[in-house]
Formats: sequence, structure tokens, C-alpha cells
Amino acid sequence: MIKLILAPALWSLFAFWLHNFYVSTTSIRFVPQENTLQITTQVFMDDLEAVLRFNGNDKIQLNPSDEQAIIDNTLENYLRKNIIFGNQGKKRIFDFLGKVYKNDLVVAYMELKIDSLSGPLEIKNTLFYELLPDQKNIIHFKVGPKRKSFLAVSSKPEFEIPEHFFSTEILNK
Repeated sequence: MIKLILAPALWSLFAFWLHNFYVSTTSIRFVPQENTLQITTQVFMDDLEAVLRFNGNDKIQLNPSDEQAIIDNTLENYLRKNIIFGNQGKKRIFDFLGKVYKNDLVVAYMELKIDSLSGPLEIKNTLFYELLPDQKNIIHFKVGPKRKSFLAVSSKPEFEIPEHFFSTEILNK
């Protein structure tokens, strides 16, 4: 009798332990002196490689010895497609600065120039959703001492940073 009760409980624990968690982290920091958003995205290398292959880059391998210009171009295109900034319905394009490998992570660096802003800044993060529907994308936004964090999931990938969250130095220039 104890085996009948204990077996499902152990199986549930084992299944929970085997379940993979898919998470990315994007940190965005506003630098008022430069009117820029400094953006850093960290993703697991194996997840990124899998999604790039899923999207047609069958032979891509993310390692420092492979052709970095091709990897950078592929990564930049993927990030531009899945991390989107906007303001009043107009898409704002970030500059891809590069990436580094840190253990099993790929850390990508981007920058977005913000000369003026009227209305909220919209952020949409859909990294990995086409391959991993349970993906969670954490977004941290920092302006001076103020911080705001979001959890993007496939059913809610978009968020707004209110205009008043920024310093008045860039508003309506």
C-alpha cells in the first residue's frame, strides 16, 4: 500500500526535477548624459543555438573559434526581430554592439539612442517563443535610482515604460 502512495509522489518529484526552465534576462539602463538606453541581454548558449537552427541557420555553432562575423550578423538579426522598442507606434532601432561568451551564456550588448520621447516607451521581448512556448524573459529597466522589472511570457510579451519614468532632460526636446 505504501508503494502505491509513494510511487506517484516520487514520480511527480522526478518529473519536476527533469523539467527545463527557459529564462533570458535583459537589462536596460538609461544614460541621460548620452540620451541612450544601454541594453544587455543574457541567454543560454544552447537555447540560442537551438532557436537559430530552428529559424533556418542549420549549421550555426556558437563558439569562439567559428566565424564571428556570421554569428554576429545572425544574432543581430534575431535580436532585432524579437526585442522591439517603440514610441507612439513608431519602431525604434537599436545598434548591435557585439556579444561575448561567458561560460554557457551569450551576452549581447546593444544601444538605443533616444533624442526625444513623448508618451511611453514600448518594449516587446519575444525571444525563443517560436521554439520554447514556456520561455520567460525577464526585463530590468533602470533610470538613475528608479527600477522597474517585468516578466515577459508568450501570452504577454509587451510592456510600457511611462514617460514620467525618464528624466525630463529628454522629454519633448
